[in-house]
Amino acid sequence: MKPRPPAAAARYDAIYNQFFLSGLFHGRYPDLVLQGLEAHLPQNYHDDFTHITAPLDWLGLNYYTCQRLREGNGIWPNYQSVEGPLAKTQMGWEIYPEGLHHFLTHTAKTYTGDLPLYVTENGMANEDLPDQPDVARMAYLDAHMRACLRAIEDGAPLKGYIAWSLMDNYEWAFGYEKRFGLVHVDFDSLQRRPKASYHALAQGWRAGWCAG
Repeated sequence: MKPRPPAAAARYDAIYNQFFLSGLFHGRYPDLVLQGLEAHLPQNYHDDFTHITAPLDWLGLNYYTCQRLREGNGIWPNYQSVEGPLAKTQMGWEIYPEGLHHFLTHTAKTYTGDLPLYVTENGMANEDLPDQPDVARMAYLDAHMRACLRAIEDGAPLKGYIAWSLMDNYEWAFGYEKRFGLVHVDFDSLQRRPKASYHALAQGWRAGWCAG
């Protein structure tokens, strides 16, 4: 019998993951979410599931990091993030490729079955310099693609993987500070230079594009 997750982690998962997946594939919202939100939902929200559960051709999943949580201040949803011990990206996000494997296999087993899955976003922000190989990004991509392969071996019908992002770009509230791109962009001159990760990804990781 699998151990039950801590309450704070269970609530977080219900809000950020199960809320969407359960609505799409099970035609209901998780009880842990309804405890806090049902009073604010439209009176006839159940009627929407007829449309929400319409068949899909495929499902896309975005994955960047894991979350470590503890009980919060007592106000729903009552959790707080905790900094973890693993190496982190420029965003301060832990690098945890095992989470992608879990996300893919758990989604297939619990919600989607044989429906094709795609990783629609996965990548890291890194303080890249145009004249130096972005080794950290290559290692990140290698580890997460290997996690994808393990998920396929374990039965997840993963059909594609999209790295975020092609070019350094404007990252919402962070502006141009965080670099996710496979192509370095000089935001003054707009010169674009492919990084080492760009060439490595083009060659294919099976050709040994990253150590390890």
